[in-house]
Amino acid sequence: GYRLAFNLRGFPPLEPGMGSLEPRVADGDDGSALSYDANECHGALIKLSADDYEKVMRSEGVAATDGNPNQTYDEIVVTAIPYNKNHPPVQAVALRARSHARLKKDPCPSPRYMNILREGARELGLKPCYQEFLNKHPVQTNSPLLRKIAIANLVLTVTLSYRFKIRQISKLQSWLLFKVYAPTTASKAMKILSEIASVMILLPGSIIGFFLLKMLLSTGKMPPMMKEMVEQHW
Repeated sequence: GYRLAFNLRGFPPLEPGMGSLEPRVADGDDGSALSYDANECHGALIKLSADDYEKVMRSEGVAATDGNPNQTYDEIVVTAIPYNKNHPPVQAVALRARSHARLKKDPCPSPRYMNILREGARELGLKPCYQEFLNKHPVQTNSPLLRKIAIANLVLTVTLSYRFKIRQISKLQSWLLFKVYAPTTASKAMKILSEIASVMILLPGSIIGFFLLKMLLSTGKMPPMMKEMVEQHW
């Protein structure tokens, strides 16, 4: 069976981990922050045209060929079993984090990310026990100060990465931030130390990013995706 994992490397501390379908481990710790008892993941089965399928895969960073070393997901084939037992199981495509982007332990997803899953589960009418699992799953909590510093820094790193193709800074920051990362479930002392260390890592970039953010807002040239992230986290 498979589990809903959050082990795709994200952008701590705002979005530490993204969703992925991960094979269940028969014995031992599977790295999850909270496990669903059954060896299964619930969701929606959607039939797409070839063009729409390609658009969805591109939006998730999946290339048409395996030649892209930066691709973060692999397409995997799973067996989808409908709630209605009158319908037979079908083969479906899902996404699993690639090994280079896959974390050994699931970090806590952000409240924004988790709310999308919870609202989707309610709209789809997924089984109450699975909705309860989603509702109980811990989410990452950050202080208002750390959130503002992180989003200002993100404005800088996203601008450098996508406009100037300079990704070394964001990669170094990500490596350092995961070294000092503490999930919401960690002890209070560990969370305080993690927050202090995260602020020290992000502060230099956030100062430049803050002025860049003000400039983008005043000129109206902020990319829509960046604007959405700022509005959600600021």
